[in-house]
Amino acid sequence: MILNDLTFLHKIRLRVLAILVGSGLAVFGILSLVSWPALPVIGVAMITVAAVVHRVTHKLSAPLCHACGHDLTGQPDSSIGLICPDCGSVNIPLPSPEERESRRA
Repeated sequence: MILNDLTFLHKIRLRVLAILVGSGLAVFGILSLVSWPALPVIGVAMITVAAVVHRVTHKLSAPLCHACGHDLTGQPDSSIGLICPDCGSVNIPLPSPEERESRRA
């Protein structure tokens, strides 16, 4: 048997590991039972975060002014980025997938 070949310190370490794993699983089980009513709140929070991230990244993918939302399609590119004709803010647009592929080649 494997336990007969282990030294005394190895047996103690194995017992401590078993106690820690068992205690961790017990705490996880108790917390999951206690927090069961909070699952809808966690779900709503996750959906809200996903919607906010989608809204922000959707604006970043289009050539829009980050300050006022004006469409910057067709605006001349300067050395510092695109300048919005409405509010004058400087925007650095993300390259399109075609531009990224042409830079790699």
